[in-house]
Amino acid sequence: MPKIVNIGFDSFIITDRILAVLPIENSIVKRLKQHGIESGKTVNLTFGKRTRSVLITDSGHIMFSFLPPEKLIGKLFNDENEDKINREV
Repeated sequence: MPKIVNIGFDSFIITDRILAVLPIENSIVKRLKQHGIESGKTVNLTFGKRTRSVLITDSGHIMFSFLPPEKLIGKLFNDENEDKINREV
């Protein structure tokens, strides 16, 4: 069963689809961000806050997050989140 995680402001993501979580400070990531905007495969999950990390999915979508990469990785790949969701459902 796929693991679904809340990554802030009631935005959920399936962890099996994530290929990379990258910090936005890298110049290559900034170019990748621009390419994603031009190709129309971006999802902005910052809700007006500063972009701190970028998630890349297996479908080629690029998601912008306000959370720092360390916190995102903790949320995405921590087994405690799975237990919380299973108890709520």
